[in-house]
Amino acid sequence: MNPQTIFVSPAVGETPHHAESANDAAARLRAWLLHGPAQLHEGDQAGGVAGTIGANGKPLYVYAEITGYYLSWLADIAGGADDAQVRDRAQRALAWAARHFSRSGQIPQTRIHLAAAEPDWRNDAVFFFDLAMLLRGIDAAAEAGIVTGTETVRASLHEHLLQFVHDKALSPAIQLRGTQPLPPRWSTLGGPFQVKASSRVALSGNHAELPQALALACALESERWAMQAADIDLGMLHPTLYFAEGLLLSRPDRADAVALLLRRCLATVRADGALPETASEPDGKVRNDILAQALRVGLLLRDLGARQAPAEADLDRLAATLLARVAARDTLPFNADTAAQANVWGTMFAEQALRWYANRPDATRPHAAALV
Repeated sequence: MNPQTIFVSPAVGETPHHAESANDAAARLRAWLLHGPAQLHEGDQAGGVAGTIGANGKPLYVYAEITGYYLSWLADIAGGADDAQVRDRAQRALAWAARHFSRSGQIPQTRIHLAAAEPDWRNDAVFFFDLAMLLRGIDAAAEAGIVTGTETVRASLHEHLLQFVHDKALSPAIQLRGTQPLPPRWSTLGGPFQVKASSRVALSGNHAELPQALALACALESERWAMQAADIDLGMLHPTLYFAEGLLLSRPDRADAVALLLRRCLATVRADGALPETASEPDGKVRNDILAQALRVGLLLRDLGARQAPAEADLDRLAATLLARVAARDTLPFNADTAAQANVWGTMFAEQALRWYANRPDATRPHAAALV
């Protein structure tokens, strides 16, 4: 099968139809990310990137984690026909990060609502993951040569991230406000998903020396989970796939184990091709970004030559389902319940997954460090 063209398997009684090419869909997503409302262009939050765009086409909140993803994504597409826009968007995002995160002391909140909203417990805390993704985005953009002047904000983020280190371990969150404990969520309890964050922070040591305690805690985080990679509890697939993305960077020698983990994830696929949000609830809600995550991990495993890496047919099915979720839209919705909204990080995940899929094998090979 030509990897640039997907054929969606029809349901019983349906007529087979030819789907849009993965390259064409990726191009539409890319154009929206560069020229649409994902990045703010005015106001106090100019340069920051939204997590969700409302049904009215306006950003609901600006998110440090997603701004980091955006910088990483820009680095991954740099050098193409849109290079002037890529550089402009990257410099704007860096300027936003510098304004908000270059100061010492208390860490600023990482999720900023742009209009009146219900109280959000996540703004009572700051998260290691959010800051790590912002740091990685800045480093990736510097490596791609699309920004300059990153030293001050990088040093500040290293200092902020050091505050999460306690007894050689990484805390997932630091509570800033409120008297009630943070609710027990995967983002507050910690777990294998932290390897995606810790691996990116460790990589920042290529740009500037990390505080010793931070470097040690990041190394130990990968070692803690590396030998049990194939057997970790699947739980929610989104953070499980974050773990896979992280370990492929910090411990590529464990690719075979990650391949077995992905095989377990793909065994939960539903009849419609979607992956459930939670492995133990196969008939529950789905989230579309998981499809893009699984496709990216599968492509990386194939590139690494991992035993038990997904077959071409598995990748084809993931790509076909992802294309169906994009359909005629220029974005990827989070799930069926939020179809009127555009999910910015999911759109980045999908663009990268479909572009990598469509252009393999290629001189520019996918690499775990390039993952959004």
